[in-house]
Amino acid sequence: MKREKVFMLFLSLAACLALLAGCGAPGSSAAADLSDAQFDIGTISVPSYVRIVGLGEASHGAAQYHQMKWDVFKALVENNGCRTFIIEGDFGGALKVDQYINGSHGTVQEAVAEIGFAIYRTQEMADLVDWMRAYNETVPQEEALHFYGMDMQRFDNNKEYLFSVMDKTDPALSARYAETLAQLTDENRSSFDEAAWKDAKERVAELMNQLDAIEGEIVERCGQPAFEFARECAKSMYDDCDAQLSNNYNETRDRHMYEKAEWFLQHGDGSLLFVNGHNGHIGKTSVAGYVCLGELLSKNLGNGYYAIGTDAQKTQFQSQMDNGEFEIMEVGNENELNTLFAGGERGPYFVDFASVADDENWERILGGQQTITALNVGLTKMQTKMKAAYTVSIIPQAAFDGMIVFQSVTPSSILNQ
Repeated sequence: MKREKVFMLFLSLAACLALLAGCGAPGSSAAADLSDAQFDIGTISVPSYVRIVGLGEASHGAAQYHQMKWDVFKALVENNGCRTFIIEGDFGGALKVDQYINGSHGTVQEAVAEIGFAIYRTQEMADLVDWMRAYNETVPQEEALHFYGMDMQRFDNNKEYLFSVMDKTDPALSARYAETLAQLTDENRSSFDEAAWKDAKERVAELMNQLDAIEGEIVERCGQPAFEFARECAKSMYDDCDAQLSNNYNETRDRHMYEKAEWFLQHGDGSLLFVNGHNGHIGKTSVAGYVCLGELLSKNLGNGYYAIGTDAQKTQFQSQMDNGEFEIMEVGNENELNTLFAGGERGPYFVDFASVADDENWERILGGQQTITALNVGLTKMQTKMKAAYTVSIIPQAAFDGMIVFQSVTPSSILNQ
């Protein structure tokens, strides 16, 4: 996530323009009818032609958004036969979560810590992962759930998996590249200069060529899947270098996450894929001035990509400071979607935009500008006073196929490190 500072800058700029234009404020026109919405998230399903469902979250640090991953994924498992969960997290680290849910030793706390970002080390995430492990204990191996990552901002776990495969086939080659790439670590990457990134990119490219040359030996000794995942670990390292050297880090990062999603489509079992990340990545249109993951998926899959966004009227969340510690912050943002509760006590609602396309009130709301919350990893107290720092203006039906809307969300429960 790299604290997504450049991303937040673009989001703030977009939101400033929207706010200056007066977009997104609750209107005085007739409100939409909530009887058209679903209050039981477990009833969510998608048409059979959908290949990927993207679930966005308005903040990484809110408990309800973490719980929502579980609720929506479980619904898709039960209603659409979905078996693959892909998160905006480290590719190599998420492989350890996948091993855990498929029976490996260790604790769930240790597993979620490997996803790569402290904001995911929560009780809510642990509960989701434990449910996946328990589910897999009840089904045949071919029906087991899988947990993967699509991000590329870490080295350690990718190297560990890659070299564990190479060790079984060509230990001398493995040892040589372990030494060559010794400086590529999660801890060191923050201190790299441009020359170091360029050198790392060249070395990893060489390694990928070496892997391709010994593919047959790896497949014979370890199997085709082991080769494919090992090579993708190497590509994740290459992609990290590529993004760091790019003139547009965020667009390059989203392009590589898109490539990961496509890779899972090609290497999966043909069942529905579930992809989770920030609203800004999942939406079908970008609000930050660059081509995002969701836009690429929508362009290449058409209606085979179904995007769900989220928002809340009141947001309490875990904000990660520059020193890595968390502090609870609170912001508020009203729009015509999250004020539909009108003081009611019901929980979040889901509205499928296609199901309300003939309702003129819904059409006015979903086809007009709405200013929604957009929090990433961290926000300062000063920024909580500036709506432009934590909101973006969107046209809901252009960005998403549906939305889950909360009255309020509360901070996630960070696990002790």
